[in-house]
Amino acid sequence: MYYQSNMTSKGQVTVPKDIRDALGLAPGQAVEFELDADGNARILRADDRTSIEKKKADWLNRLNEVRAKYKLQDPYAGMDGLEYQRWIRGDGPEV
Repeated sequence: MYYQSNMTSKGQVTVPKDIRDALGLAPGQAVEFELDADGNARILRADDRTSIEKKKADWLNRLNEVRAKYKLQDPYAGMDGLEYQRWIRGDGPEV
């Protein structure tokens, strides 16, 4: 999506409806602004910190469930990186 809006003399801009809908913004709701190292700005829905921590914990739990599921299918479980490398390449030449 690409939209353009003009800034008022008070520094206010209108957030286009499609973007408000996509972010789930309602009138009076707080928003956050983020500026990256390249000078690009982003507008974000401001969630309270408790909600953010809960979402983070839920995401980590789902990630750990997926990791556990695939670890059961891993034929190389318990093999460290060096052992795996030797398994693929074989032992090195005698020096």
